Amino acid sequence: MRHRKKEQNTVNAEVVDTYKRRVALEECSAGNDGPPGPPGPPGLKGDIGGPSIASTNWRSCAFFKIDDGQDNGEVRTCSITKQYSDTYLYVAISGNLRVGYTNGACCRWYITFNGNECSDPDRIEAVTYAGGYSSYNLHRPRVFFGYCKSLSTGSISVGLRVGNCAGYGYYDCYTGWKSALSIMVEEITPSPYD
Repeated sequence: MRHRKKEQNTVNAEVVDTYKRRVALEECSAGNDGPPGPPGPPGLKGDIGGPSIASTNWRSCAFFKIDDGQDNGEVRTCSITKQYSDTYLYVAISGNLRVGYTNGACCRWYITFNGNECSDPDRIEAVTYAGGYSSYNLHRPRVFFGYCKSLSTGSISVGLRVGNCAGYGYYDCYTGWKSALSIMVEEITPSPYD
């Protein structure tokens, strides 16, 4: 029995010694942080990215009660500075547009960029025709919009114009009767589907 007790004491002493060594090692390795090291070498230069989403480059021009009765010409303009060569301009028009008084009358409102209509992808326009009526004067709210690409960077004057429809003469057109007319222009990144 004495022999067994002596063995047990030896085992217990080894366990205690092992535990003490482990605690001592942990205490030694848990020292304070050293001073910061010197800066590392600069990284490799990255690739040039494409334009950021240009939705922050937009402008809205609003006009109230312009009561413009011209049948052919520029109604109003709204200028924007286009920042990137590969972006589009999105244009939206909201206002009161009217053709009136004559049976079979037609008026065309359209957008120009520095005096020229868009050709890529196509024109931005609204055509209003009234037939089967006589002596009418129907002022109605209208909204039309579209995109234009292949425009250079820099200042662009976006114009709202009115004129005749192909195959028709000039009729009694009216823009902005007793209400607001808005021209909204926004520079946007190309569609991934183009």
